[in-house]
Amino acid sequence: MASPRLVAVPLVALVALYLGSANAFYSSSGPVVELTSGNLKQKLKAAGIMLTEFYAPWCGHCQSLKPAWEQAAKALKGIVAVGAADCDAHKEIAQEYRVQGFPTIKLLYVDESGSIKSTDYNGGRTAKELVTFALDKARSLAMKRLGEKDSGSKSSGGSKGSRGGNGGGGSDGGFYGGTDVVTLTDDNFKSEVIKSNDLWLVEFYAPWCGHCKNLKPSWIEAASELQGKFKLGAVDCTVHQSVCSEHGVQGYPTIKYFGTNKRSPEDYQGGRDTGSIVAFGNAKHADNVPPPEPEELVSQAAFEEHCVGNGSSKPKRLCLIAFLPNLLDSKAAGRKRYVGILKKVAEAYRDKPYSYLWVEGGVHDKLEANFDVGGFGYPALVAFNPADKKYTVCKSAFEFSHVKDWVESMRMGGTGAVAMQGSLAPLKAITAWDGQDAKEDLPEEFSLDELNEL
Repeated sequence: MASPRLVAVPLVALVALYLGSANAFYSSSGPVVELTSGNLKQKLKAAGIMLTEFYAPWCGHCQSLKPAWEQAAKALKGIVAVGAADCDAHKEIAQEYRVQGFPTIKLLYVDESGSIKSTDYNGGRTAKELVTFALDKARSLAMKRLGEKDSGSKSSGGSKGSRGGNGGGGSDGGFYGGTDVVTLTDDNFKSEVIKSNDLWLVEFYAPWCGHCKNLKPSWIEAASELQGKFKLGAVDCTVHQSVCSEHGVQGYPTIKYFGTNKRSPEDYQGGRDTGSIVAFGNAKHADNVPPPEPEELVSQAAFEEHCVGNGSSKPKRLCLIAFLPNLLDSKAAGRKRYVGILKKVAEAYRDKPYSYLWVEGGVHDKLEANFDVGGFGYPALVAFNPADKKYTVCKSAFEFSHVKDWVESMRMGGTGAVAMQGSLAPLKAITAWDGQDAKEDLPEEFSLDELNEL
């Protein structure tokens, strides 16, 4: 009887076979499809749609994701393919799909033309969230092929209308709900930001992001302080991926400034504290918003609108009110010079919630009495705080440099504000100045002959 024939296998080959099997990140017999530069497109076109992880074996986050990824792949087997590409071994894949970090998760699918398309996933890393995202996207794709709009709920990592799950996403407005921060979405970003004339700082965030949670209190406080001058918004990128992808968001939080040219936003590189954010907003507001025009105080309605406030407008922080000489004394040129000085002060403090009013002295005598000015010594300039009903009078000459020094001293608390005299008197309506010199009433001419007759 012939003895069995032994086949010699080189030791190196056995070691290589063993190491290759032992070092495989995902088992070849498991539910995760192994993707390489040679088979990725073939596997994807066969599956039609595939949730894909781009990873590196040495990456700690990839290792942490592995159990959930395998669990999701098992749950989705026969429904949505789940694959993984080792970008350390297949660097050309990382380059082709613009992978910037590990793990990167994308939903790859084949469109009707046969082209491969992708959607980034920025949601949570649990198996449930991954499965929900994949199923929602598969349903959305199927409805699109039918020519129907998908009205179902979206996953925590999806695009529109998501109601995200535990730590992975966030409902629209949930993160900043009830604050002055504007919640922005795929649906409203264009109308709220791109088509608006407002200046915006927009935070692109993820609710599970630690740095985003740290920024949140400062973002809310800054939005309140800048209200009426500068808008702060926020986009949950785990829900609204389209707008985040469009603006090249790679990490959280990403903050961009949308100024006058909304198509070319600038990256915000300032501090993440309230003071830095507010200072940035005020500076941009000052650069882009024209200063308030000095207004003639022609009525009670004008006083309410530009100073003390009413049902539709808030009180100003400070109202500078100038009582100017009679037009017969200053002439039109003199009055225009005084108003011009007010305008220069407005330009110097254009980022402050101040208003600038003027009226001819003696016209609103009761208002002058409230501030203990008037009757003589025009021009008189008063700074009035309508909130605490206090005022201070400028004792210097009505020249720009003197007035500016006075305002600076007042802002530092050095001018000795006093309480207003009595209650604010209602103002009577007057005719606005027409910009011309006053017409003097000349006495009627008479003839010397009339005297001789006497």
